[in-house]
Amino acid sequence: MSTEIVKDIVCPHFGESQKYRLYTGINAEENPELKQSILDETLFDWRCQRCNYFAAMAYPFIYVDNRAGYIVCLAPGGSGRALESPEPFGGYVKRRVKNLAEMKEKIMIFDRGCHDVAVELVKNALCTIIKKRYNDSRLHAYFSRVEAGKMEFAIFVPRNLEPVYHSTRMEVYNQSQEVLRTLDYTDPEDFTTVDARLAQRIIEQYQNT
Repeated sequence: MSTEIVKDIVCPHFGESQKYRLYTGINAEENPELKQSILDETLFDWRCQRCNYFAAMAYPFIYVDNRAGYIVCLAPGGSGRALESPEPFGGYVKRRVKNLAEMKEKIMIFDRGCHDVAVELVKNALCTIIKKRYNDSRLHAYFSRVEAGKMEFAIFVPRNLEPVYHSTRMEVYNQSQEVLRTLDYTDPEDFTTVDARLAQRIIEQYQNT
């Protein structure tokens, strides 16, 4: 069951206190509309009812998908201690993310039936190539979809308002899975962060094998 909390938020422009509904826990099966708000990146949106002032709120919460068997913990900015895994969630894949965009990406990856660590390896390979094309190392890539035998990513380039999309063949994903099998990679039992830094460590370990 999703856990809801109502708090008073003071508009910095209008100065009036208003009620704001936030969720500390979201269950994907019981509340599909809340899942959709994550995918739409609107879950944290708050707008003043009087002056229309807009703000994107950020607070810790947990997303649970019992059917797919995974949990994603949002710790804004990467702060906060790792959560203790309750007994009912033993055996679940547990991930920690630092913003709503990363949570959305995890949901999209797991819902597609992909392994997020392998996806990060694919992303690493793709970004290595396109960083040279854009002559900028500050790229941010997010999983977008799998279609027609290709895995697509949304690439956010500094100074560009809209993302550009690049794709790579699914063979690269299959090769990434083989790298994990070669290393006997297993998911930790506790919440872990799967990102570019983990991908780089895995690649270095594989190269030294």
